[in-house]
Amino acid sequence: MLTKTTIEDLKQFQLFSQLTVDELRYLVQNLEEKEYKKNEVIYKETELPGIIYLVQRGSVEITKKTPSGHRQVIAAVPAGQFFGELSFFVSRRHASRAKVTADGRILLLHRFIYDEMEKQQPSLVHKLLREIILKMSSNLDSMNDMFLQTINYTFYGGGKAGKIEESGHED
Repeated sequence: MLTKTTIEDLKQFQLFSQLTVDELRYLVQNLEEKEYKKNEVIYKETELPGIIYLVQRGSVEITKKTPSGHRQVIAAVPAGQFFGELSFFVSRRHASRAKVTADGRILLLHRFIYDEMEKQQPSLVHKLLREIILKMSSNLDSMNDMFLQTINYTFYGGGKAGKIEESGHED
């Protein structure tokens, strides 16, 4: 049996850190709760989007199939974080698979609820978008760092990515 998520529970998410009590109350009434068991798939590649997933308890692994058919982990999502935002906003099919790596609870923000929030709670939507953009920016920075490390390893024999800059060229 599910225990209803509370306003205090939502305060544990960075995504909701700037929200007022009234905005949190609105969300608590409009988020779906779902329990997952370890190794349960949340969504598969090519499935239709429409949900932002918030890991309340447990953890999730996002993987993508490589051209050789192996699954490569592209993200580990711990409790307190969210995922699925790219497919949610772009309305494209999922390009990855999400699987639960530890029993837990996921809160789901459905697109139709978000669309209603845009009309009824524009300030709430603005605050959510700001936090989502900050998280996406951080993810992009991390991906850029990994890309540079891969290039450095592949073409320059390893070491720190900073070695690329030693060629004497400046920004």
